[in-house]
Amino acid sequence: MTELPDEAPRAGAADPVARRRVARAVRSAVGVLGALAVLPAALAFGSPSATATPGLGPVPRPTGPVVAPGPGPVEPGPGLPRPDITTADEPGAAPPARPVALVTLGDGFLAGEGARWAGNAEGLGGDGGVPAALRDATDRTRTGASGAVPPRVYTDDCRRSDVLTLTTDTVHHHNIACSTAGAEAPSRAVRSHEAQLEQLRKLAARYDVRTVVVSIGGDDVRLTDTMKACAAAWRDRTDCSTDRRITGPAAERVAAVGEKVAAAVASVRAAADGTGSLPRVVVQSYPLPLASGDPDATTRLDENGRDRWGVAGCPFYDRDLRWLATGVGGALNDRIRAAARRSGADFVDVGGLLEGHQVCGGRAARTAFAADGTIASPGAERAEWARYVPRTAAEPPADEAREVLHPNYYGQRALKRCLGEVVARLAAVPGAAPVEAVCRGAAGIAPEDIAVTFPAATG
Repeated sequence: MTELPDEAPRAGAADPVARRRVARAVRSAVGVLGALAVLPAALAFGSPSATATPGLGPVPRPTGPVVAPGPGPVEPGPGLPRPDITTADEPGAAPPARPVALVTLGDGFLAGEGARWAGNAEGLGGDGGVPAALRDATDRTRTGASGAVPPRVYTDDCRRSDVLTLTTDTVHHHNIACSTAGAEAPSRAVRSHEAQLEQLRKLAARYDVRTVVVSIGGDDVRLTDTMKACAAAWRDRTDCSTDRRITGPAAERVAAVGEKVAAAVASVRAAADGTGSLPRVVVQSYPLPLASGDPDATTRLDENGRDRWGVAGCPFYDRDLRWLATGVGGALNDRIRAAARRSGADFVDVGGLLEGHQVCGGRAARTAFAADGTIASPGAERAEWARYVPRTAAEPPADEAREVLHPNYYGQRALKRCLGEVVARLAAVPGAAPVEAVCRGAAGIAPEDIAVTFPAATG
């Protein structure tokens, strides 16, 4: 009999019943130890490399079912993982999938500056301004006749609109574009906002950012300011397109914008580097808000007449419109396209996005008084899709001045449709060669009906 350890309790050892209980406990322990000693051989039973035991000859295979001794498997308790479930904390386990995101960044054309206005209001003839009732009818921040609470069009001081939201069931859209942001502005804090590139870095670490859409270059060439300079020239009865003080600096800024766009693309990629996101960078050109100046597409109101501005909000000569369409806007978009190609980025041509609905166009209408005195709105299909140059008795407030010649509510809806189609196309062909898309409007259609086409990839 195995001796009890010295430290084992001795109480009751003289009692025969106690001695028998101790003896049974010792025998049970010895039996368990013996079973553990032969367990490896039993586990190896049936393996080709363990069919014989040295010195004992072949081990006979069992002829009947093997019954495992002891109770069956124990189910894990509440909160305990089953042995066959791999958790994210185990070595080699894949990290949980991050939600997919789309990021848009850059300037006011992508932030949504101008989305406050649902079309433009007809002005009074001659030196008259815009009637308050018509102005209010196109201003989305005004309370309607129903007394409904007006929407908050801009979400913050970056003038991000409530229109350009591309979030779907599977993609989160983060618009971090900021009004008046030049090509270098994304690397700097703007007003109360952290630098856009820093915001992108944080988003790319939190989400699986698949696409980043960039609108850069318009502020660098002072696109809106140049158009306003031409409006001022019309009011002074001079041409901006022959004024070297205007055309010279404009040409220099356009010539330099390509390198700035390419640098912006590189900085976007650098911001996402090391975050686990590998986004495609999509470069957007600029929607041209003014008609081309060609007779078949431009208002026929007298170029020198007061109604040109007072009624139509178009203080531009046709020849200046042609220069703005080709020498400034068109040239800018050509430089942006070339920079996108050099950078291996995708490109979206939105130069014709507002076509058929441009300011100074001959095919679009404005909200006006009907013959019976009621207010008649042309609706999205016939309205202008960009903010015009309203004739007012005094200079407009700063926030309204910033909205001039930017896509309005309808134009932003058209851009939403454009980018939504482009992002969907890129998701369907991940890893493909750079893609070019063209988004184009037409007279008489709704913003959601613009044409989105995809010419051959750039290769």
